[in-house]
Amino acid sequence: IVLLHYNARENIYHRIDNKKFCDFYLKGKGVKNKMITAQKVPWEEIGKDCIFFDLDAAWMCRVKRSWLLPRIKAQGAGIIAHIYDIISITHPQYCLQRGVYNFMDYIGVQYADKIIVNAAATTAELQKLADRMQVALPECKVVPLGANFGKGKPVAEEEVSEELRKVVQDGPYILMVGTVEPRKNHKLLLEAYNQGLKQMGYNVVFAGYLGWNMEAFAEKLHAHPDFGKGVFHLEGLNDKAIGYLYQHAEFLAFCSYTEGFGLPLIEGICRGTPVIAADIPVSREVAGEYCLWFEQDNPAQLCEIVREYKEDREKYQQLKEKLKTYHPMDWDVCGKRMLEEIR
Repeated sequence: IVLLHYNARENIYHRIDNKKFCDFYLKGKGVKNKMITAQKVPWEEIGKDCIFFDLDAAWMCRVKRSWLLPRIKAQGAGIIAHIYDIISITHPQYCLQRGVYNFMDYIGVQYADKIIVNAAATTAELQKLADRMQVALPECKVVPLGANFGKGKPVAEEEVSEELRKVVQDGPYILMVGTVEPRKNHKLLLEAYNQGLKQMGYNVVFAGYLGWNMEAFAEKLHAHPDFGKGVFHLEGLNDKAIGYLYQHAEFLAFCSYTEGFGLPLIEGICRGTPVIAADIPVSREVAGEYCLWFEQDNPAQLCEIVREYKEDREKYQQLKEKLKTYHPMDWDVCGKRMLEEIR
């Protein structure tokens, strides 16, 4: 396995030292940039007996796949792509314009010999795209993402900041986790707070960085009369802080318009946090019977679900017990299955 790092200044790939890479990510040893060696790997060397495995999120690389993939394919290389989603094509209104342009170039379904996806819903979208492009869709293999987040010990109070403890202790809350970006639909939870969650005694907590094209929402959020005392926005949280929020939340709200997989769904379930999710195909596939579902863009329905379980605490406890029966894909199994598909 040859790990490649693209050097934009020199317009060439450099080999990454495998041992230093593993030491850094598995053991926390070394310096990230020092794992990159001086050994150059020209694209002309990627040919017969090679498999070029393109991991997700490579579309912003300066080496355009419309240029690279046909060349290495002509040299005899096999090409496997990991495609998490094609939201940039199906829902460009939720993405950065520059990213949409680059993704259209990157997708390259006509060059891949095999595609690894994380949900069958993505295969269905890829088939529609291939039909529009009038090309044959390569074999697509579904390998769900690893989700063994809840295996560790509960996060203790002394492991998080006093500020975070105060938010948790302020009252029962509905949590949203993830970058605050248009397709995540954070505005729905804020509307639900205004329409009924506040009256029921619930706070809302948004945990995630402020992303792109969200200035109007951020202004509305921070200008809310209850901001900082019923409505909270927390940024820059580490894994322990996020885990602490999960384990104390009354519910996790997952309001996305579209997703490639939806890891917060699984994080919530693994942490024992009941999940209320917008009813979209990929979320149904990933979380199925372990979620409570509401119609997209219907904050009143979300409120009614919360009300139902607030008034029937026995039913709420039964819901939490059911979450204990969920068995997520392990990250080690995920990695092994990807490697099997590549081989």
